[in-house]
Amino acid sequence: MEKYLISLVANRKSKDGSILAKIFDFKEEMVKHEMSSYNIYKKNPFITSCDRQVKYFDRHQSKERTAIMFGSNSYLGLSNSNYVINKSIECIKKFGVGSGGVPLLTGTTIIQNELESSISTLTGFEDSILFTSGYCANLGMVSGLLGPENLIVHDKLNHASLLDGTVLSGAKMLRFKHNDLNNLEKILKENISKYPGGILVVTDGVFSMNGDIADIPAILNIVRKYNCLLAIDDAHATGVIGEKGAGTLSHFNIDYSNDIILTGCLSKALGVVGGFISASQEIIDYLRVYSRSNMFSTSLPPGDCASALASIELIKTTDVVECLRTNSNYLRRELAKNGFNILNSLTAIIPVIIGDDLKTSLISKDALDLGLVVNPIFTPAVPPNSSRLRISVMATHTKNDLDTLVSVLINLFNKYEIQRG
Repeated sequence: MEKYLISLVANRKSKDGSILAKIFDFKEEMVKHEMSSYNIYKKNPFITSCDRQVKYFDRHQSKERTAIMFGSNSYLGLSNSNYVINKSIECIKKFGVGSGGVPLLTGTTIIQNELESSISTLTGFEDSILFTSGYCANLGMVSGLLGPENLIVHDKLNHASLLDGTVLSGAKMLRFKHNDLNNLEKILKENISKYPGGILVVTDGVFSMNGDIADIPAILNIVRKYNCLLAIDDAHATGVIGEKGAGTLSHFNIDYSNDIILTGCLSKALGVVGGFISASQEIIDYLRVYSRSNMFSTSLPPGDCASALASIELIKTTDVVECLRTNSNYLRRELAKNGFNILNSLTAIIPVIIGDDLKTSLISKDALDLGLVVNPIFTPAVPPNSSRLRISVMATHTKNDLDTLVSVLINLFNKYEIQRG
């Protein structure tokens, strides 16, 4: 069989424009995908907890296999922490497995209030509000605050959830080139008089596909020059950068102010599930009522809130964040030393650029066969010709794990004749 080329854009539309035609076209794609023994559109299920080493069921070979995990967002390894697990169990025994309602009706529990307070302490903001996912937090922040009379200005590499929130809000959207401060200022200068209702500038703190960090001090200076608001998505920064994992603002020694809004996740470094917004008391009070993705969603289960509280406690009282930084720094150095293009990564997310979609698919498959879980990333999640492996480092990785990854990547790049350095 001819090698099958993954395309995440091929079946977004059908030739005749019908709904079902593109579904049947994708069915043909799935047949090719499975015949190629890929693990991209459909996944081999894991049969152990998310840790540095995992077991999964290989559906192509119908057997259990073991691999080292380099694809998880659980950067600190807290999904598998006995302390976090036990705190969740204790809470479930007391509060049950579900909250029983949306936050504004019967879904607010005391453990939820405690978690919001703990998050606010960690981030340094006046108050916080919880959501069932980071996606919902971003959706609710943008659509809850903005309307057609507003302008929102995005970094071009912002997460899809921020763009979806923009569509829902009806606000006018413009995007500036990634981390290009001159382009940002040009956009604000040209549009500030057109939007007396207000402009919101939005950026990821840590960019999810590049692992680089937004230049928040410079962005904030520009935002304040034009009297705008700044929103930062700290999904991949909370628990990763800053003092004791406090996030992007802490990383740059920037204190809270009421012109900054922060969103984040409980599902990345904290190892649980859920999202949050931290902001001034007035903004949070408003969003509790006008953020539809909060108001119309059943609130987080108490056990998840207890887990997140325990994770924050461990972040503050142990060296787990420093362990992650040590591992991330080591792997970046080793990859760069061996000529891999890792862009400007400064965090636990390390892209390894391949640039060829087919070779990216084949390398990710071969890596799994060799016992390493790595995520292949394609357009449109990244720009054209920049397909990559998105390596996620964990605090629990051993030096041998990291060295093994580098060695396997060297061999696979050689196998597929991909140049390094």
